[in-house]
Amino acid sequence: MGKKSILLLQSTTEEQMTTIQEIAPDFELLKGGEDNSNKNYDDVEIIYGWDFKIGPEILNNPNSNVKWIQSHTAGIDYMDLAGLKSKGISLTTSSGIHAVPIAESVFGMILSYVRGIGKAIKDQSKKEWASPKQIMELNQSTIMIVGTGNIGLQVGRLAKAFGMHTIGVNRSGCPVDYMDVTVMQSELADHIGKSDFVVNIIPLTDLTKNYFNKDIFSKMKEGSAFINVGRGLSVNVNDLIDALDKGNLSFAGLDVFEKEPLPKESPLWDRDDVLVTPHISGLITHFKARLFTIFQENLKAYVTGKELPKNKVDYNRSY
Repeated sequence: MGKKSILLLQSTTEEQMTTIQEIAPDFELLKGGEDNSNKNYDDVEIIYGWDFKIGPEILNNPNSNVKWIQSHTAGIDYMDLAGLKSKGISLTTSSGIHAVPIAESVFGMILSYVRGIGKAIKDQSKKEWASPKQIMELNQSTIMIVGTGNIGLQVGRLAKAFGMHTIGVNRSGCPVDYMDVTVMQSELADHIGKSDFVVNIIPLTDLTKNYFNKDIFSKMKEGSAFINVGRGLSVNVNDLIDALDKGNLSFAGLDVFEKEPLPKESPLWDRDDVLVTPHISGLITHFKARLFTIFQENLKAYVTGKELPKNKVDYNRSY
């Protein structure tokens, strides 16, 4: 076995590589995409970022020595979590770095609906001067935030700035900043009917697949709006469309989908009561820097034999 190495599958600046080398001088750095034919991936102990071809090839190698993967994404449902757990490989995510832009996107969607901005954009393309049928104020309305992690906190912070009443939903029901009320996820159906807006930010697990379905939508306040910036598979699209048709929902803002890109034949494209955005809510200006901050903190702990402090995945919860 040669010198242990760190495989960089995430784009990394020269300055960041220097920092990595200073923190972990005993590791060799390998950059993904370069000719590493003379290098031995058997010696890779840490993977920074992910590649859907290289990553699985390394993990499926019986001689693999990978101990830790720092994912470049917050959601990790594309990873073989059971396989990583069985091999004793730690996984950390980029959770938190997308919180501000996603929260801003949530309110971009909401404002496009309640203030008639989305309709105005469509009317402008047709040179039509037409007032919307209904204009709403966010002030004094109620928003339910399903998932009170980093993103949920930012959504709550902005909601309070608009003068909204906030209901947070999490697994334990423990109080969270910016939430006027916090309820357990198991109690969601008892409270969702109070909400003018429902924002889905829950991670995808076996328990949350198709979580938002006919039963949940039927309990929502008539004419309410639904925003999904969580996971596409957590929403039953057919049930969502049915809820829109029946008036349980008056609007849906969707940034994530079961299949991406959203197929051209999807009925969602043609609906005036649906806003489709191409999974862009999490795009951030300083992605590389923010992701590296997490990796850097974790790397410092790793080389000293300490527990990884940032965003370590609990395999029992799948996030």
